[in-house]
Amino acid sequence: MKKYFLIIFGCQMNIADAERIATILRDLNYEKASKMQDADLIVVVACSVRQSAVDRIFGLIPKFKKNKVKTILTGCVLDFDKKKVEGKFDHILDIKDLNNWHKILSEKDLCYPKDYLNIYPERRFNFIANIPISNGCENFCTYCAVPYTRGPLKCRDYREIIKEVKEAVLKGAKEIWLLGQNVNDYNSDGVDFPDLLKMVNNIQGKFWIRFTSPHPKNFSQKLIDVMIESEKYGPYLNLPIQSGSDGVLKRMNRPYTYEKYKGLFLRIKKSFKEKRGEDIFISTDVIVGFSGETDKEFKETERAFKELKFDMAYINQFSTRPGTYALLKMEDDVPKKEKKVRDKKLNQILEKYVSAKNKKYVGRVLDVLVLEKNNDFYTGKSWDYKTVKFKSNKKDLVGQFVKIKIKKAFNFGLEGELVKLIVLLGPTASGKTDMAIELAKDFNAEIISADSRLIYKKMDIGTAKPKDFKGIKHHLIDIINPEDEYNVALFKRDAQKAINDILKKGKTPFLVGGTGLYISAIVNNIDFPEIKPDLKLRKELEKKSDEELFEIYKGLDKEGAEIIDKKNKRRLIRAIEVAQTRNFFKDTKNEPEFDILELGIEVQKEELKKRIEKRVDEMVKEGLEREVKSLSEKAPILETIGYREWKEYNDLREIIERIKINTFKFAKRQMTWFKRDKNIKWIKNYPEAKKEIKKFSK
Repeated sequence: MKKYFLIIFGCQMNIADAERIATILRDLNYEKASKMQDADLIVVVACSVRQSAVDRIFGLIPKFKKNKVKTILTGCVLDFDKKKVEGKFDHILDIKDLNNWHKILSEKDLCYPKDYLNIYPERRFNFIANIPISNGCENFCTYCAVPYTRGPLKCRDYREIIKEVKEAVLKGAKEIWLLGQNVNDYNSDGVDFPDLLKMVNNIQGKFWIRFTSPHPKNFSQKLIDVMIESEKYGPYLNLPIQSGSDGVLKRMNRPYTYEKYKGLFLRIKKSFKEKRGEDIFISTDVIVGFSGETDKEFKETERAFKELKFDMAYINQFSTRPGTYALLKMEDDVPKKEKKVRDKKLNQILEKYVSAKNKKYVGRVLDVLVLEKNNDFYTGKSWDYKTVKFKSNKKDLVGQFVKIKIKKAFNFGLEGELVKLIVLLGPTASGKTDMAIELAKDFNAEIISADSRLIYKKMDIGTAKPKDFKGIKHHLIDIINPEDEYNVALFKRDAQKAINDILKKGKTPFLVGGTGLYISAIVNNIDFPEIKPDLKLRKELEKKSDEELFEIYKGLDKEGAEIIDKKNKRRLIRAIEVAQTRNFFKDTKNEPEFDILELGIEVQKEELKKRIEKRVDEMVKEGLEREVKSLSEKAPILETIGYREWKEYNDLREIIERIKINTFKFAKRQMTWFKRDKNIKWIKNYPEAKKEIKKFSK
């Protein structure tokens, strides 16, 4: 099979273009080469916006000739640059004609959408989706080549964008970038950019949203409000200033003043702080040494850096580009040496403020999307777009969300370690609660209950709810009424919130319980897409017996069937409903967000049986029958062990015996579930547990 190799210069839009080119080449039976030397076809996605990128392309041409390889030049290419490379590439193809490339490269009869942006991309990485919402620009900044390379603004149909986002999320996208030369100008059938952002935010799934680039001239209050309201929008914004001098801005054809920019900048910062309770990371783009820039005008840009204290700045030294107004009507009259001096001065100011801000992150816990691994370090971006690196012996965290506790701050980055989570599990009556409380005292911890029944209020006896927490804060106990519905997806959401609250206090989270699926939701970082109730299916399933329902579920999800309560009709129906859409354990597992120590309490069967029998006898003495009768008949909890037996049997002795038998059977199912997890370290007592946690915490 023939192979291709892509060389990409420039911005994220060129990356998005390259991913669409990859789709075409795949359809033409090319496969991706791991290195240029192995390729039969090399496609260069160019960027004429910067001279440095053009120079690098000229540097590659001798290598192409040496390898005698077929070549294509495409992307953002000015006519001036096309003429210079004529005869040096086999084909110079317009990216906007990508839907017709197959006619030039093969005789295959293929059909693609007329708008090349609607060709579905072959992504380099499934976890990042660069999604163009428009192409081209009509702002005509005097220094910029984009209107001459990409043409006038053309907005993509919002329905196509939403379709692409949904498909990307289904394939594992964790970060969605909405791309346009000026996203503020987007409009499709009356849907403007804030409307589009809101639509993307409403798409189901766990992912972050970012966008680039906006223009300060028409950055609306509506957009600010939608950014704040969109919970998936990460608090990061690149807001290009280009210069702090009104005179330079006017020569650049940037229709705003420094004061207008400053007002917008401060309004965005203030709005996020007041309405979201978090800061927004704002970076900027700036050009030094623009045509006619005086010392006084440069000092105005210095002033802007000192006043606004940007979180990051991408500083470029001005160079004229062919075809632009700046080349035709202006002079590149600031000496190169002076441009370097001005560049350095701005970087020094930037470094001072960014370094000071970064130091405030030490000790904090950040959500990070891991982007790559180099040698011993993983590197990623935080929720607010800080660069974070950390060491881990875990094999494959790239493309995953993790929680990192920051230990060090650098000028332009942070370093930390995976947050540690202690899990203490075991079957019912194994002594988890008492052991966890003692360990929590030793390790400055708070406890998150992973027991599916302790969440209910008014149910203290039948659930063996702890009577004395001994001063240790417990989470997810007594949080809902017995009549309310609750599921593992809600547990994961609430447990993650509890873990975050514990970490903010500088304490260690302990996850303690015996509900295997609840524990797996956190340990295996299971995704739980929303699956709405199927009323028609439920009506049909209600007619079936518990045994019939169990067999149906077993056929859909064998692993889940090993732990589900066979007599709990409500749970069986919901499990079937979910399993018809996807399997919990095969389709939705991810690498954990934490560095996890799992400790399991091992108790001999005979001893466990004695403890269960003793506990049940004590429950009855304490008034279990009274508790059962006090609950509404509609309470789902009445279908669980210790409660349903009072409905199924009349004789007190038989009820007690059945509770004991069912509880022991349940304990055996719990152990069957736990024994499959090879990461669990089994301990017999408190000293052994303490020793393991000490070793893990080093």
